[in-house]
Amino acid sequence: MAIEVNWSPEAEESFENNISYLQREWSEKEVKIFVRQTQKVISRILVYPESYPQGNKNKKYRKARLNKYIVLFYRYYKTKARITLVSFWNVKQDPAKLKF
Repeated sequence: MAIEVNWSPEAEESFENNISYLQREWSEKEVKIFVRQTQKVISRILVYPESYPQGNKNKKYRKARLNKYIVLFYRYYKTKARITLVSFWNVKQDPAKLKF
């Protein structure tokens, strides 16, 4: 059974914000690396959706580390064979704002 991947509006926005930051502060090379890391992690989630640890605050969410600074939060709906990407969280942000 194929697993469907959906991007929440927050995931789309936070992904784009990370891309914008990398373009502004770094280079196109870092953007490509970030996109490749994201694709690699999503591919792994599709094969092993429960392989990443659960969130600290809410066990419905899982967290996949993309790199030193970015964590992808997602939710796996086993019965629906669906994954929803929830947010790309920069670990340098205020942890009190984190809801996962």
